[in-house]
Amino acid sequence: MYELNVHQIELELQNEELREAQLKLENSRHKYFDLYNYAPMGYFTLDKRSIISDVNLAGASLLKVGRLNLFNRAFIQFIDPDNRNKFHHHINKAQETGNKETAELKLLTNDGNSFYAHLETIKVLDENGNFKEFRIGLTDITKQKKAETTLRIRNEKINKILNVEIDDYEKGEIKLEKLVENLKNSNRELEQFAYVSSHDLKEPLRMITSFLQLLQKRYAADLDEDANDFIDFAVEGAKRMNIMINDLLEYSRIGSTERKFEYLQSDKILETVQQNLKPLIDENNALINHDPLPIIYANEQMMIQLFQNIIGNAIKYHSKETPKIHISAENVDDDYIFAIKDNGIGIDKKHLEKIFTIFQRLHSREEYDGTGIGLAISQRILQKHHGKIWAESELGKGTTFSFTIPN
Repeated sequence: MYELNVHQIELELQNEELREAQLKLENSRHKYFDLYNYAPMGYFTLDKRSIISDVNLAGASLLKVGRLNLFNRAFIQFIDPDNRNKFHHHINKAQETGNKETAELKLLTNDGNSFYAHLETIKVLDENGNFKEFRIGLTDITKQKKAETTLRIRNEKINKILNVEIDDYEKGEIKLEKLVENLKNSNRELEQFAYVSSHDLKEPLRMITSFLQLLQKRYAADLDEDANDFIDFAVEGAKRMNIMINDLLEYSRIGSTERKFEYLQSDKILETVQQNLKPLIDENNALINHDPLPIIYANEQMMIQLFQNIIGNAIKYHSKETPKIHISAENVDDDYIFAIKDNGIGIDKKHLEKIFTIFQRLHSREEYDGTGIGLAISQRILQKHHGKIWAESELGKGTTFSFTIPN
């Protein structure tokens, strides 16, 4: 009788443990369902033919289609015809590399409208190592694209004013003062737009990022691999957009904020920069040396940022060799010409003019992080100092960035 009671107790304990495990599993499913469906990012699951096998509520909302009506439909039908080849290349690359691949595409909604989206795609394998499905995280970046377009249009207008009115001035039909005033007004409008747009985007993005990080902190251990992948997608995208907005704010502040100019020792600026970059320098065993550097009349914070941007890039884009960077300066006519030379991967000569354009990137985010705005900020800093910047490079043989500061 005693043995029977023990056996019965053991069965009851096992049943109780099973009920608790089932309850935990059910709770986890509910959490996963809420997280998956109410996330601020669209999630799609596609089979090898790019047919939709699953989608969350945010994804269906972006396409303006009921969630259940998206199952078994081809994802390609929601891609703008001009972008479909780009999508095929994107999905094929995800299939071939097995890495997370990113792309920016124009998508169509069911009501005939369109929007721009950032896609992050990964290939998922089954337990036998065979292809199982594609998972896509999709973020609406229409506002960001509109901001970039407006910035480009403003720049084109400035260039048009500059070219046309200089021609008129040479013909004696316009005064130089009017040309300068028009340029100043256009620049002020551009800077104000960039500042306001960036500032207005920060608050909703901060809320999204905080919400996602809270979900990740509280429920990461309770959710399955799929749910944690989706959280990682969203958190990474939000962080990247926040970095881009901060860089855009910094870019706009350079032109809109009055800065104090004073006499500075260039070697002291370099010491500060090396201290700021110490983790990056130590991680890559970078070697930095310099010739005697001059005293310059400049803004200290801007000069620190200028040197930091260029030296940081030199370390980031290093080759297989130990990064070696040399800084020199010479006095030529009315300028000091600084040169920062590295032994990194180099830049194709056909891209040398592009690298100073805002948001211009020559490499994917998987290869190198960053927003593609650092050199645009550097150029803007030198414009405020009545200097200029240029680069000389060859693929595989390093790059030399040179810039002038009036002496």
